[in-house]
Amino acid sequence: MSKLVRACSKTPPDKWLTDTSGVYYAPCTMCGRFAQTTSSEDLVRIFGLASRLELSPRFNIAPTQSVVAIRGHDDGRHPHAFRWGFVPSWAKDLGIGNKMINARSETVFEKRSFSHAARHQRCVIPASGFYEWRETPAGKMPTLFMPKESPVFCFAGLWSSWADAEGSLVYTTTILTTAANRIMAPFHHRMPVLLDPRMADTWLDPEVTEPASLTPLLRTAPPDGIQLRPVSKRVNNVRNDDPTCWENATSSQ
Repeated sequence: MSKLVRACSKTPPDKWLTDTSGVYYAPCTMCGRFAQTTSSEDLVRIFGLASRLELSPRFNIAPTQSVVAIRGHDDGRHPHAFRWGFVPSWAKDLGIGNKMINARSETVFEKRSFSHAARHQRCVIPASGFYEWRETPAGKMPTLFMPKESPVFCFAGLWSSWADAEGSLVYTTTILTTAANRIMAPFHHRMPVLLDPRMADTWLDPEVTEPASLTPLLRTAPPDGIQLRPVSKRVNNVRNDDPTCWENATSSQ
């Protein structure tokens, strides 16, 4: 039987979307789908990385799937692969991550699940764009939000390591959210925390641990750095993960 994770009480079950593990998500989950299409070479250049990962472009990443995030280390910044869906180290079951793909930035320093990570295990998740859905006469239509001038969005994230009964480690991550700006508000009341380069530098600095220094970074991004356009309904199915997901929406969809 498929697990049910109801992210929005206003979304009826017949409108939920499914990932490849059989877990259902409401389309209004923020942020519930995004893309990472930047090459490893460009990530090294953009973030000044000390190492690189071999990457394939991803156009339709869903919860529980693997994502790339940047961490700050004593010897520089390194990219890592994480399972999307935060699992605290003390959790009994990996499945709790299905409910923790996002974290409210306003409470991360207070919540038991996130407070340690917010001080000591922060990351930046580079994104080429993210999706939201909007009700139209033709049904729910996906919209792609992309950076207007920057090469990528820098999502503020947290990471954790969790061990199963055999001692195998699973590294997981979550995307921080904040109040929506005016370009996002017609779609959702929340949006990812988008860091500019200076803010990302501070967020990745392992020496910075005090909430007073980090909380000001978790603000709503100005709308002038975001562009959007409707895209193909192929995005609705996570099995579709290719450039056609970014094709312009048509009236026949």
